[in-house]
Amino acid sequence: MRHTCLLVALYTSFVVCSSGQTPSPQSVSQPTTDHAHQGPTLIPRSHEDRERQYQANHRIILNVRVADTSGKPVAGLAPGEFTLLDNQQPKKMTSLRGVSGSSPSAPTHVMLMLDEVNNSSKMLEDDRKGIEKFLRQSPPPLTYPISIGLLTGNGILSVPYSRDRDALIRELKTLTTGHHKFNCSDEVSIDQTFVGVWMPSAPSSDLSTHALSCLNQRFQRSVSALQDLAHHEVNVPGRLILVWIGTGWPILSSPKFRPDTLTLKRNYFHYLVELSTSLREAQITLDAVSPNNFFRAADVRDDHDNAFFSGVPSEQDVTAASLALQALAHQSGGLNLEGSKDVAADIAICINDVEAYYVLSFDSASATKPIGEYHPLEVKVDKPGLTVRTNTLYYAQP
Repeated sequence: MRHTCLLVALYTSFVVCSSGQTPSPQSVSQPTTDHAHQGPTLIPRSHEDRERQYQANHRIILNVRVADTSGKPVAGLAPGEFTLLDNQQPKKMTSLRGVSGSSPSAPTHVMLMLDEVNNSSKMLEDDRKGIEKFLRQSPPPLTYPISIGLLTGNGILSVPYSRDRDALIRELKTLTTGHHKFNCSDEVSIDQTFVGVWMPSAPSSDLSTHALSCLNQRFQRSVSALQDLAHHEVNVPGRLILVWIGTGWPILSSPKFRPDTLTLKRNYFHYLVELSTSLREAQITLDAVSPNNFFRAADVRDDHDNAFFSGVPSEQDVTAASLALQALAHQSGGLNLEGSKDVAADIAICINDVEAYYVLSFDSASATKPIGEYHPLEVKVDKPGLTVRTNTLYYAQP
């Protein structure tokens, strides 16, 4: 299901380094008969046709991981042992099946994302070494096709997916060689999605204005690139494990940024709904791997922390932090691995998610709001000692 609802174009592009080309859209000639001036022809649809159309627009697919107390995946559970809660109410599932990520019927691919926009040169080099270490420790024929991406000021560059470990090591070196470190320009971007929302309110003579503008640009380029990647992946079969390595983008929490107007909040919420929906429809599980500790452990978080991870129910609640890497990772059913100094080990933990999991589907109700209706999700298993991780929310469509 696709709902293209952005009001403005985004300037950051997603670049896939491959030999394939996207076919150009073909023009449609206009009819020259008198019929061209008539109204559209209505095509009657049967009940089955309408049902198929509804399912195409409202079928929700979740990838669900169940683990035991040691963190190992649990396979072989029956559908009757699962309970799905939508808006805290039991919801009927349309299907549930157990799969393995290496199964041809459930192809899984992995992208390891380096971030030169938000990380220092030293951090980027450490992360590159972590990826190389992971690849060298892996078997020569990799279990899953892997690509390596690099977030730059011009979007995401990536190498073709491959199971060839040694080829990927060579591609990694090429990808990270010869790039200029992202530097913020003196002028703030004029991307109309964000302009005015986080523009610095400090006077132009204030020395902090450039620093605030730089935070703004890094945020815009990062979030826009993730959106472009999600849009691209919607049309790629199978599930994507996206391991984003680094601190993530700024959440623009400085009080020197202008307060959001209601109009800008509405536009911002619109963008958030689109990004969240794209990530889910593309079956992207987003994992955040960071050497720093930004958030308290789950067992000591307060209501404010939980609200950050739980998502945004309405446009009145939206802030820049709503699009933080860590929040989006949690909501996609992914991991937030913080404070570890072993990037290679963290990558292995993220990829282990697809060793065995379940694919669950259900039909959402039509939303009563035109932009998107917030629905918290929870999946439970009727067996003690098991933990479940999956998407924590979705935005229902009209």
